[in-house]
Amino acid sequence: MNMKFFSRAFFKAIALVNKISYRFFRLIGLGYFYWLIQTFFKLRFKIKALYKGTEKNRKEKYNLYNFRRNIHRLEKGLSYATLKPVFAEDYIGETVNYLVEGEKSKAFDKGSIGWGKSVLNEYFSKVNHTNTITRAFESFEGTTRNNGFPKNEIPYDEALRPSSDITYEQLMELSIRRRSVRHYKDVKVDEDVIKKAYEIAKLSPSACNRQSFHYYFYNEQKVVDKLSQVPGGVAGYQIPAVVVMVGNYNGYFDERDINAPIIDASLSAMSFLYALETLGLASVCINWPNLPDREKKIRKILDLKEHEFVIMMIGLGYPEATGKIPYSQKRPADEVVKVNAILK
Repeated sequence: MNMKFFSRAFFKAIALVNKISYRFFRLIGLGYFYWLIQTFFKLRFKIKALYKGTEKNRKEKYNLYNFRRNIHRLEKGLSYATLKPVFAEDYIGETVNYLVEGEKSKAFDKGSIGWGKSVLNEYFSKVNHTNTITRAFESFEGTTRNNGFPKNEIPYDEALRPSSDITYEQLMELSIRRRSVRHYKDVKVDEDVIKKAYEIAKLSPSACNRQSFHYYFYNEQKVVDKLSQVPGGVAGYQIPAVVVMVGNYNGYFDERDINAPIIDASLSAMSFLYALETLGLASVCINWPNLPDREKKIRKILDLKEHEFVIMMIGLGYPEATGKIPYSQKRPADEVVKVNAILK
């Protein structure tokens, strides 16, 4: 009892000191400066991840995410209605070098290599060969081109997209079904089901197709319980499995992209949640707060690298039919969708 009393008293004292300090700094006109210091303290792990990630990115001889970005830039250039006779001179040499070094070191996955070669082959067959492009082509042809690659992973006509008979009403039904479920059967979730769901999630849009994030999946109950308790908000229920979505700032060379892995991972997460529903699973998104003590704890448990950071967590399992689900009324379109809002 005494320990609880002193603990509460200590944290109340800290809060009071912070409140007094903030008011003092505001009084002398430095309130924003004080807020910046406090914010940096709270976000220091994420800011350090951004610093270490972009620094690592710029120093590497080969980087999978830079390579994927450049290949996507070539794809966009090849998708113009009127193809430019010369483009990408400023990064074509770098792109081929990434491929050569990445393939040599076996650091790139086969899918990225195959797609990259396919697009590069199309690029070199369509553009005029300047001195710069010729040098890049010789490097590509001499060391990587003859190793085989898929010929069809290049820009294609819109008419070739798979047809779809999924109606708006069917999608609405799936969206209504997908609720945050907190009561699950005591049934283990197999990794193959998660990988199957990711096959849909991976098709979500990603900035320059980098996909600079990972899904950390756990289905051992002791580990799941340990992880799910870190962020808070899961008291009163037990989840059979958890996915921790981890962002990777090593995929970016500039601090301007601070939001990119968060947005990309979040877009894939929604598709992942829908895919789980089609496979008989349910899920609950677990908010990840930027609290230094919890950041430090999760980083230690997951053994994250300096340039990695947690984006969110997803609890999942097979739903218990008798479990209750909050109604969670949603805001109406008339309130949220602003049509032709006045611009200044």
